[in-house]
Amino acid sequence: MVDLKNIAKRTMTAKEYVSSLDRKAKEAFMEKFEGYSLDQNVTEQLRAMTSDLTFVVLSASWCGDCKNAIPVFMHLEDAIGLNVRVFGKIKTAPLDPNRRWAIPPSPPEIEEWGATAIPWIEIFDSSGERVGTIIEKPKVKPTLEEEILHVLKNK
Repeated sequence: MVDLKNIAKRTMTAKEYVSSLDRKAKEAFMEKFEGYSLDQNVTEQLRAMTSDLTFVVLSASWCGDCKNAIPVFMHLEDAIGLNVRVFGKIKTAPLDPNRRWAIPPSPPEIEEWGATAIPWIEIFDSSGERVGTIIEKPKVKPTLEEEILHVLKNK
């Protein structure tokens, strides 16, 4: 179980995260955002299933898969009010053979949750219990929103 209030204090929404990036990174994320349209059928199904869920995303501006995922979360925030919290300063520890991630600036959750790649997406219910995890990019379905729906239907 995680303390969602504590996580909320240390994170930002997907939109806030993109707004906080430097100009070049922000432009890359916004280009993906502007070129993406949600599957409306899937979005409506998610609306009915996600009102009490929190999506915590481990992300970095240098990560290509994050540049695809975060814009989808921005759209879902707008379309259905999805509660997304982003830890956005993930950094690897290339000079430490015993650690994959540099903590700080990466949050301790990255090791606690066993993250091996980013974006690392954890889905929690209102009591902080893990409902599901999506690692890096959709593995079963073609889009992130379809993958989220698949994970929620098969939990």
